[in-house]
Amino acid sequence: MYENLTEYERALARFGDKVGLIAGLEIADKISPEDAYQQIKELYKELKKLRKKERRIWGNVAIGTTKVQ
Repeated sequence: MYENLTEYERALARFGDKVGLIAGLEIADKISPEDAYQQIKELYKELKKLRKKERRIWGNVAIGTTKVQ
């Protein structure tokens, strides 16, 4: 299922899985809402970094792009 995805798309799928697990732990009172928030916030930061990296790579590969003045 994940073999034809980009690195970012795979990371996005993992992010969704992890957020679901963290939310479940918070709902079951295994972790505090603040801990859940901080963990999800950190995961999101990592995902944003990967997205920016991928966008830079695709920007360098783009063919026929022009600058708008």
